Amino acid sequence: MAVAHPGHDEPAAAGTNSGAGLPETKVEITTQGNYRVIRGNGLPDHPAGNFPNPGNPNSISAQNYLFRMPLHPETNATFTPLKRQPIGVAVNGVVFDPGTAEYWNNDPSSGWHREGIISGRSTLGLDRNMAHVQPSGAYHYHGVPAGLVQSLPGTGRKLIGYAADGFPVYTQTSDDRSGYRLKSGTRPGGSEGPGGKYDGTYTQDFEFVAASGTLDEANGRTGVTGEYPQETYFYVATEEFPFYPRMTKGTPDPSFQRKGPGNGGGPPRQGGNSRGPIRRFDRDSDGKISKEEAPPPMARNFSSHDKNADGFIDVEEATSLPRPTGPPPE
Repeated sequence: MAVAHPGHDEPAAAGTNSGAGLPETKVEITTQGNYRVIRGNGLPDHPAGNFPNPGNPNSISAQNYLFRMPLHPETNATFTPLKRQPIGVAVNGVVFDPGTAEYWNNDPSSGWHREGIISGRSTLGLDRNMAHVQPSGAYHYHGVPAGLVQSLPGTGRKLIGYAADGFPVYTQTSDDRSGYRLKSGTRPGGSEGPGGKYDGTYTQDFEFVAASGTLDEANGRTGVTGEYPQETYFYVATEEFPFYPRMTKGTPDPSFQRKGPGNGGGPPRQGGNSRGPIRRFDRDSDGKISKEEAPPPMARNFSSHDKNADGFIDVEEATSLPRPTGPPPE
């Protein structure tokens, strides 16, 4: 049976028709009180690319997702930035996670964050669904998922998922134009930046120009849709930057924060089960140590421990660190 894709107030259970060679797709969308609850294993209900591949060394594996979001979300006066966490989940249970863990000079403190999709191309092994796989095995979308969109009935604006604050996420129509534009000129060089022309390699290559588009800073707008005939605020997944919102107009539910196995849902930590020196310094609980989290002695020799040069020390790399003693640092 193909996965069902419910409307905004329609509970549904679904299974099978996952990507070729993968286990059965499982996703269930229900309402519980004032919340929409999405449970699933995060496997796509459409063919996925070949993983591992030269740009992505990870294999797809089933997850244990439990997300919830307000059934009747409200907008806030200010946007809430989201960093290093999914911004939402598709109706097939695959997460929207447009950010990356790559930085200029592999230094998260540099302020130059690499993008996953650059001028329609990527070096991160994305498939035709603009998706690839985290070290945890989590398949996730960086851009518009062609396979999912094609599987949904109808034409025009299609509901493809929900953001962490509960507002719906739709496909783009000719009326939806992003307000983000590439900056003009060149980046700072030397110790201040990577230099070169602003070309979309980094998130910081873009700036928001309100008058240039119909979408706001969160890639959202207010309007009437098929599922919301009385009008709603909604997000748009665009073919160009930012692809998905990098901030929310409402309040994101804590279930979208990264958590470890057995912590009641949310995406698994990318670094796996956090133990020993990882747990000691992992202040944001994402299962790995960033340069900012590392104590001075570790930070000074960070690159020697960061074997894969991804800007983090994960569980496997942490085996080279001394075993911790005493309480973790504040």
